[in-house]
Amino acid sequence: MEGILAGLLRYGALAASGWIAVGMVMGMLGGASSDLHAGLAGRCMAIGIVLLIALPVLRVALTTAVFLFEGDYFFAAISGAVLGIIALGFLLGTGGVH
Repeated sequence: MEGILAGLLRYGALAASGWIAVGMVMGMLGGASSDLHAGLAGRCMAIGIVLLIALPVLRVALTTAVFLFEGDYFFAAISGAVLGIIALGFLLGTGGVH
């Protein structure tokens, strides 16, 4: 289980860093002459940032699934509650719940 979780964080962080780096390079090479190019560079960097934010949430979701699979319902309930708190925080932060 630890190997899977470590791989998720390691390769996810590398992928996110790659997206951010591609966006930064595109932004530096494109200059301000092309709005389309600058918009694409910004989108690449945004994808990388979203991936970095999503990685810990994915870790909690994967941990919940592993605990359920192993039949450890106590820890599955705890990690499921943490996942619910994260989801609630996301909804309240985006204005989804009034």
